[in-house]
Amino acid sequence: MTGIGQVQHTHTGYQAIDCVAYRHAPAALSLAAAPRDIVLYRIVDYGPSRVTSADRPADHNELLLLTRGSGHPAFGCMAGERYTVAANRDLRASFVPSGADSQIEFGTSAKSVNLVFPKGFLDSLLEDRGGRASVPLLFSENTALIGLISLIELELFRPGLATDIVAEQAMRSMALILSGIDPHGFIAESERISLPPVRLKRVIEFIEANLAEPLTLDLLAHVAGLSVFHFARVFRQATGSSPYRYVSERRLQHAQRLLMSPELSVHEIARACGFPRHANFSAAFARARGMSPSAFRAYFAL
Repeated sequence: MTGIGQVQHTHTGYQAIDCVAYRHAPAALSLAAAPRDIVLYRIVDYGPSRVTSADRPADHNELLLLTRGSGHPAFGCMAGERYTVAANRDLRASFVPSGADSQIEFGTSAKSVNLVFPKGFLDSLLEDRGGRASVPLLFSENTALIGLISLIELELFRPGLATDIVAEQAMRSMALILSGIDPHGFIAESERISLPPVRLKRVIEFIEANLAEPLTLDLLAHVAGLSVFHFARVFRQATGSSPYRYVSERRLQHAQRLLMSPELSVHEIARACGFPRHANFSAAFARARGMSPSAFRAYFAL
């Protein structure tokens, strides 16, 4: 996990978060979202006046936003094209690709979730599909895209037992939507591919040996010798479980075994199950088992 930039003062009198300059200082709840310098942050307060503005010059990052309308009209410019948005309180998604500038004036009661990707990251998720996620998208009501951003937000603010896999799969799906690629083609391909027992055994042994490490679809697909676009489907066919469910259950069972022994502290067990932060492990374990790791240990020690 990588750190992110905090709200920074600029010499123009505006406030900046990740190269976006705001007329008033927004209050942002932010965190490191994923490896490879990906950032997720929420903006929950855009300042004291009724209307504010944001100016994002063209840079090397890509910005995907989930916004809730303020109830006031908005207007601005994206990639040289001017636009006006009628007053609304709808939930919508927008995408500002690398190299595109964006300016907007809007009501301060708006809310947003912001995902910032390094240049080329989304395209890298489509390398073996020949697609590109490089076209600007403005206030889309695409329910699949909105749901995927919301899923990533939930997973990253409240990590589960296999957040790396969930977040990666969601980002890959978002890249497909933004590129306009029809997914039915590779779904049909997956239905003609199987995971031989020897390769399945290799993947399962790799998972068991690396429960303390980040486990991603890309990594597991590489171990299986398959395209990442096919791996999740054929793994489910072979095991009856998605990679996310399988890794989650294995980490949970591993944690339970370790908790039944007094040899390791809960902090050490958290690290052994892939959680750098003890608090995240305790919360994820409690959601899965209905009690904290300490309570589980005390109960089974009786």
